[in-house]
This record gives sequence, structure tokens and C-alpha cells, in this order.
Amino acid sequence: MFRLSQRKSVMAVVATFTLLQLAVLFLFGYTSYDDSDSYISIARECIANGEPYPVSSLINEIPFLWNVGAINAVAASLALTGSIMPLMVVYSLLKGLTALLFYLLSKHLFGHRTAMVCLLLYVLYPANYGESTTVLSELPFMFFIMLGMWLALARNYYFLGGLMFAMANWFRPMSLVFIATVIIYLVYQKFRSEAPASVHKILKRTGALLTGYGLMICVIGFSSMHRTGLFLYQAKTGWMNLADFYTNNSQESLTVRDRTDWNVAQKDSAWCSIFMEWLKDHPGEYISKMPQKIAETYVSDNVNMCAFAPDKRYTTVSMKTLIDLFPRLIPAQWFTFLNLVFYYLLLLTALASLWRFKWKSHLLPLSCILIGTLLLMLIGFHGDARFHQPFMPFFIMLSSLYVMTRIKKA
Repeated sequence: MFRLSQRKSVMAVVATFTLLQLAVLFLFGYTSYDDSDSYISIARECIANGEPYPVSSLINEIPFLWNVGAINAVAASLALTGSIMPLMVVYSLLKGLTALLFYLLSKHLFGHRTAMVCLLLYVLYPANYGESTTVLSELPFMFFIMLGMWLALARNYYFLGGLMFAMANWFRPMSLVFIATVIIYLVYQKFRSEAPASVHKILKRTGALLTGYGLMICVIGFSSMHRTGLFLYQAKTGWMNLADFYTNNSQESLTVRDRTDWNVAQKDSAWCSIFMEWLKDHPGEYISKMPQKIAETYVSDNVNMCAFAPDKRYTTVSMKTLIDLFPRLIPAQWFTFLNLVFYYLLLLTALASLWRFKWKSHLLPLSCILIGTLLLMLIGFHGDARFHQPFMPFFIMLSSLYVMTRIKKA
């Protein structure tokens, strides 16, 4: 009876959260971002050419390869229905399923009570609303990441988990952060005293995870190669962004875009060479920008609040605007201010939870945050609040661990 009551409580919270996602979508409509608008434009180009992204006939004309899965999802919605609304409805449902998977993964790691705190913090956090009013890549990426982690760690389906990580990578190329985290957690199982895992079992599970990941990468890559002649399985924007940013949009970097005799892979290699040449001469400048990038990444979590702004513009809910206008704020800005308070409390309590650090509880969420942040510091071309969104569930995990210590003391 108790387990049945637990299940009903969880499903009630998840169902309410999902219905609220749909309500926000239908009340506030589509939220325009530069990236999402570009996804729609490229998707229409794909439909006109009768091919998925990237279109083979345009492989030399496009300057870079963007988030492949996100654009193809938009193209599928437009091709089948003539609208992006069905896709955003699907994304609303995926957001609800992500909350459920977050609970199930947390339950495996910490038990029901702490997992319930995780779930409640997740659904109460204002920034978790409005994300499904657009077609950016973060939402489907996080769904497949959560699904992959749950399948691997909670269900021991490491091969299937690897497949899901590759699907996530198709939408946004950051899956290796979470694959590395799962492998670190597996290695930890070998050394924990209560139930040590054999080296053979660790290698078998790691092999299954990487095999699943590699197989799906091959399916995506070879299907692209069949059309375009290039093995393309994820976005290729990193080197371009690094070359443009660190060389201050030098003529050499900008010229790469116009080389119609080069395909996207050759352009990506050219930008890599340009950045590496710059890095060889400016290692100090590269390192000196890292603290600024981290500060810009974690200073706020306002991006999804654009959904509630009357003009849907980020400047309306940006930190600068809130500071300049405070306390004369419109309702959307007050909601954003409330979200900021919640965000800072999550960060503070997550940090406070480390005071009572326990490997079994803290290793996985902390590994996700540290490895992900290190990746942003090394290959991120600048800081942006969107970049830390994949790590927010893991901050919530750490925050929940702190909340549970306070509940036990009460």
C-alpha cells in the first residue's frame, strides 16, 4: 500500500508538471530565439530540397553543421503537419517524462524520500517552464541524457543507455560528459566497500555502453554519408566559434565561410587550424578568459523566462534590465526575479551539501557538473546562461541532499 501511495504521489506531480507545460505552451505560444528561428528556416530549406539535414546539394554552401537532430525534428514536424506546434507539444510531453526519469534516477541513487525532494524542487523551479515553447536543442537533449542514465545505472541496460546517449548527442554534442560520468561511477563501484563490483563486470558494462553509443553514431553517420559523402553525426560549430571569438573575427576566419570549394568538414578543419595557430601564440590570453566564461555561464538562469515576456525578448528579462529597472518591474520581470532567487538558493544549497560529502551520494551529480564545466571552460568560446542548463538537474540533486540533512535535524 505504501509503495502504491508513493507511485501515485509521483505520478500526480509529474502529470501536473506536464499539464502545466502544455498550459504554458498554449497560453504564451512560440518563443522566438535566433537559434530556433534559424532551425525553422533551415528545416524549410530541407523540405524544399526533399532531404533531411544536411542537404547533400548544399554541403559546400553551408558554412557549418548545426545541431542535426534539432533541425531534423523541426523539419519532420513541418513536413508532416505544416506547423511546429505538434513538435512543441511533443517537447512538453518529453519535459514531463524528463521529470519522471529524474525522479527514477534520483531514487536509484538516494532512495524515495530524497528523490521526492529532487522531483519537487525540479517542478517548482520556474526556469523549468517555458522551455517547450521553442524548438531549441536543450530539452530533447536532456530527455535522452536522463533516459540513458536511468537505463544504464538504474536498469543495467548499458547498451540501450549508450544508444540514448548517441541520440542526445545528435541533438547537442555534449553526451561525452555524461558517458564519462557513468564510467567514473562504474569504477567507483569497484572500490566501494559495501558491494564491490568485479573488474570484469565494469569492463563488460562500459563496453556495452560504448558499443551502444558507437553503433548509433554509425547509424547516423553512415546514413549521412550515403547522402552527402561525409560521415556526419553531430554539430560542427565548435572550431568556428573558437576561431571567430579568439581571433576577433579575423579576415582569415571569416573567409572560410565563403569557400564553396570546401565542404563543412573541410571548413571545420580550417577553423581548427586557425584556432590552434592562435592558441600557440596566445596561451595566456586563452587561460585568462576562463574565469569570465564560467562567471557568464553561471551568473543567471533567465533564458527560459523569455517565454513569459510580452515581447519574448531576452533583453526584457536579462540581469542588466532587472538591475536597471528594479523595483519597477513588470510581472514577467518579477517572475524572473523570483526565478533568480530560486536559482541562487539551489546553487548555495548544492555547495552547502558538499560540507557532508559522501562518495556514494555526491559522486555522480558532482562529476556531471565538474566535467561539464571543465568542458565549457576549455572549448566554450564565451559564457552563456544556456550552457549550464544540462547541469541543473544535478545541482538540484546536490541541493536535495542538503535539504534532507536539514529535514533530519528538524
